[in-house]
Amino acid sequence: FLNIRRRTENLPEDQQFEGIVTSLSSDSRDSKLALRKDTVIKISSYLPLTEELDESRDGSIQSDISDIFAPEQVEIDTPQSASTASVSLDNIGPNDTERELSTSETKQSFLAFRINYVIVTIAIMLADGLQGTHLYVLYEGYGYSVASLYCLGFVTGAVTSPITGPLVDRIGRKKAALLYCILEIGINMLEQYPILAGLIVSRMVGGITTNLLSSVFETWLDTEYRKRGFDEKKYEIIMRDSVVVSNLAAIASGYLAHHLAEKLGPVGPFEGAVTCTVIALAVVAAVWTENYGSAEPGVKSTYGYLKDAVQTFKSDSRVLRVGIIQGLTCGSIQIFIFLWSPALRELAKNAPRNVLGLDSAGEPAYGLIFGAFMASGVIGGLLAPKIREGVTQLLTPLTKGQTPKVLIEGEGEVRPMAVEFLAAACYLLCAVLLLTPILVSSDGEMSFSIALGSFLLYEFIVGVYMPCEGVIRSLYIPSDARCSLMTLPRIIVNIAVALGVILTNYISHKTAFYAVSALMVISAGIQLTLVSSREWASLFGKVDKLKRQYSRSISRMSSQLSLASLAGAYNTDDADKKKEKLQ
Repeated sequence: FLNIRRRTENLPEDQQFEGIVTSLSSDSRDSKLALRKDTVIKISSYLPLTEELDESRDGSIQSDISDIFAPEQVEIDTPQSASTASVSLDNIGPNDTERELSTSETKQSFLAFRINYVIVTIAIMLADGLQGTHLYVLYEGYGYSVASLYCLGFVTGAVTSPITGPLVDRIGRKKAALLYCILEIGINMLEQYPILAGLIVSRMVGGITTNLLSSVFETWLDTEYRKRGFDEKKYEIIMRDSVVVSNLAAIASGYLAHHLAEKLGPVGPFEGAVTCTVIALAVVAAVWTENYGSAEPGVKSTYGYLKDAVQTFKSDSRVLRVGIIQGLTCGSIQIFIFLWSPALRELAKNAPRNVLGLDSAGEPAYGLIFGAFMASGVIGGLLAPKIREGVTQLLTPLTKGQTPKVLIEGEGEVRPMAVEFLAAACYLLCAVLLLTPILVSSDGEMSFSIALGSFLLYEFIVGVYMPCEGVIRSLYIPSDARCSLMTLPRIIVNIAVALGVILTNYISHKTAFYAVSALMVISAGIQLTLVSSREWASLFGKVDKLKRQYSRSISRMSSQLSLASLAGAYNTDDADKKKEKLQ
């Protein structure tokens, strides 16, 4: 591998660099490039790339390097006495005395980068979880319409969603992260005062910060990681860290919110959110460096992305269906987040005081319940691969040749039908579970516990189907256009959720649960239309085979029973005859 890096960013691009052969391998049969020891390669311009070169047995690399650089850019000085061996050229410096950072220094740099990003992720996710646990109770205590305030965030989120990504790329990811932290601090401070104008501003700005949260931090990580030249294989480590600490922070935020609310009242979690965001702000301001995304040529405008997305939806109905399905399920989750608090509060009125899920005052322990929801989702996500594997085995067709599979990065070989059937089954189960607050008696002592259990199971199933949705996006939506293609459904979802939430001012919560359950049923129906006719034929073939096997088994059992009864009758007649002779 020829890995060329510039160590000093301030050097002009046309300055000549030299790379020295520093790493040798004794087994040249496995080499991709053969060079002579102490070979000096001079590059007249900086090109940041990593290329795998063809094998060269004669010690010459002129033809290989010319595939990457123009001939006038390369000079090779090969000592006649040097021996040929495979090399790894890891450093290009302004002179032949400079070397790449030592392994220990590189490890320390990567560890510092990893810890830095994990700290910011924990602080941000704690703050995000804290401000969501007692929002309904806080607004209701102020005496304002919870639905009217809650829907404002979705409206501004829908309006700003198309421009957020391109804007972040232009102003810089660090500046955008600082802006996010400052806005979040302001939002959570405004939430602590019962001033209507302040709450309106808070909710509207909250829609903007939600979009920033989903685009700023991961894009900064992706660009900064490559900018610093860390090993690509270790990128997965940081992504795994991010997922793990995000889940743990979401769970912990619920329990922290519960204790803060008991000590400081409903504003306590928002005070905790301010503290966590200040920590994130300090780390970003002190440690992060700036990077951009739109300085590169060929970056489209927001209108261009949306235009391409509409064109893709028109040309491929499957992409449109995936967008609709995942828009509906995402909207259902958002409406459920709004509905679960008042639903449990209503059912808690007749529940025993010592029942699990209630606080000392007999009210639902919102923070603890939120933490339990997050834990259920995490468990579902962890078990999702095993569940999907079991569904794949269950739906295996009659012959191996009939099993179409798709290779997806990070997932391996995936059978589309298994993922699609699992997602549809999860949607139907969610639809049934969301009907629980309607089916249970409002005056029953066990109604609160039953509803809480169904909500926990719902969150578990959400944790199962969300990875399936990621796989389905990989199956049907091109990776280079995935973000823009999902932006348009997100806009529609935000508007739909806002309308759905505001309608709760005029309809009961039970009717709202009916509507959300219906959305999940519709999602399941559309999801099944993605299954190919070949897969359906394979499934029906297996069902027919199972029916034939079952019929043969029943016939065989019937025959055996008939023979047994005949044998019994014969034995009885024979015994009677013997008895008569004896008499």
